[in-house]
Amino acid sequence: MGKNINLEIADDFIKKNSDENDEFIIDNDEKAEWALRKIAEEREEAQHYINVCKSMIAEYEEKIQKEEERLNKKTSYLEGKLQQYFQSVKYKSTKTQKIYKLPSGTLRLKYPQPEFKRDEEKLVNWLKENKFLDLIKVREVPNWVELKKNIKISGNRVVSEDGQIIEGVEVIEKPPVFEVET
Repeated sequence: MGKNINLEIADDFIKKNSDENDEFIIDNDEKAEWALRKIAEEREEAQHYINVCKSMIAEYEEKIQKEEERLNKKTSYLEGKLQQYFQSVKYKSTKTQKIYKLPSGTLRLKYPQPEFKRDEEKLVNWLKENKFLDLIKVREVPNWVELKKNIKISGNRVVSEDGQIIEGVEVIEKPPVFEVET
């Protein structure tokens, strides 16, 4: 019975003293168990909040989609009629587009650049066969997976098995990470 009172006192202490300088000490399994339950409770509360927010986001995304569909239905008819009108007027032509300006907007017919679907392997083979070697890029990269098997760490340097310092690699130490699973 006294253990539960200690945990209630700890709970009240945490609620009243958000200042981290006032120290609450976990010095037994019961307090550690209380802390784990408290963390699980906070995570559950936060997850509930996050789920509600995600639900609202999904609802708003659905509203946006419906409004975009409504807009498309209401404007596509008029856009089609403007396209027919565009064909009947004297428009300005450039290499990539045709333009007709009006006070409230511009009618434009664009000629997009073609898309190229490439098979890199076949293309490289063709370039080799036709002696276009200067059009082939060669990229040299270290095989880090294999190199890592044969190195040792010395301070913030990497050295080979025979003790040579390997240039181009810097060791960045990371502190251990404490995790609480609930």
